[in-house]
Amino acid sequence: MASPNRILEGVRIIAFTTGYAGPYAARLLAQYGAEVIKVESSPGGLDTFRHYGQDNDVDAAPRFIECNLAIRSITVNIKHDAGKRIIKELAAKSNAVLVNFRPQVLGRLGLGDDELRKVNPNIIILKLPGLGETGPKNWYGTWGFNLNAFSGMTYLWNHPGQDRPIGSQGVYPDHLGFISAPTIMMAALLRQRLTGKGASIDVSQGEVTAYTLGVSYLESSINGVDPEPQGNRSPTAAPHGCYRCQGEERWCVVSVTSDDQWRRLCRVMGNEKLADDGRFASCLARRRNEEALDALMAEWMAARTAEDAAHDLQAAGVAAGVVQNGADLVKDPQLRHRDYFQKYDDSPIGPFEVPRGGLVFEDMPDEDIPLTPALGEHTEQVMREVLGYDDAAIREWKEAGVLD
Repeated sequence: MASPNRILEGVRIIAFTTGYAGPYAARLLAQYGAEVIKVESSPGGLDTFRHYGQDNDVDAAPRFIECNLAIRSITVNIKHDAGKRIIKELAAKSNAVLVNFRPQVLGRLGLGDDELRKVNPNIIILKLPGLGETGPKNWYGTWGFNLNAFSGMTYLWNHPGQDRPIGSQGVYPDHLGFISAPTIMMAALLRQRLTGKGASIDVSQGEVTAYTLGVSYLESSINGVDPEPQGNRSPTAAPHGCYRCQGEERWCVVSVTSDDQWRRLCRVMGNEKLADDGRFASCLARRRNEEALDALMAEWMAARTAEDAAHDLQAAGVAAGVVQNGADLVKDPQLRHRDYFQKYDDSPIGPFEVPRGGLVFEDMPDEDIPLTPALGEHTEQVMREVLGYDDAAIREWKEAGVLD
């Protein structure tokens, strides 16, 4: 039976990617069988994540390795006419192109949509620019953090009354982008298989992120109300918060959405009389008295470990969870049971583990995800096996600086 790593076998994708969103989208496509060929060039055309490595070794950057598992790497100088020709020949033999460069970068290099369609009219071209291919801000340089700000997420991800936006360390636009892109690519590949037609797809990372805040935009557009940060508060739950527990920086979150859950929480706390306290007897009452309620919760939580509190509340039917850090996740029994991590014993950065992905295919054997290749590791192989060039041509182009 086919492995889930092979469900896209036979699909070839050229990747012009850098940073997080584009490379990780390419990794996911490669992880499930697509032949993803990443194009880079040593003279100024390297993925930015390669520069976050050890001792200036472009193959020993942890973030680059994480984002580029399973792909193939070729080095072609696309500023050279012969380099452009090689890319066009590769496009003629590919199903799709994935790009997350700034808008029009490939176009200015003579590799825009129109040029690629001359050699392959049915190719799929999926672009992941920060703010889209068109518009007055399309030329802005973007990164996950400023896209968080652009979308409104940084402003809303805060506690009420703070004197400045706080936001989050998470680069959500990148994550939403690298999930959206493979999903859309799959749809385009299905359409290509059914109709023979390609597509040009413009996926703005900023717009994908803003889409998740639709309710806030709706409130502003209909009622003219500017939504304010709510912190841990909820309009439909109380208590609804994050509480310090025993130990250094150990916390547990709790969300009570019904009066029945509140009574269960009181039983776990060993204070059933609290359920009938007029200040807390209904959700509306609890929300009106949230400061007093949070003080009670904080006192009870402080005497327990986060793990015990979450376990006891979950057992009683109350939503609760430990605020886990990286060390917690690596040893989490749930993730270990589901074989969530792929272990690499030998790599340019030494042994490490990385999440495999969140998909589990029942009754289908899984395969290890191939390690990230070295820069240009597959250049000669692709030139020979995909494009049909001999050693003499490859040697000539290397001497001319077309191939690194």
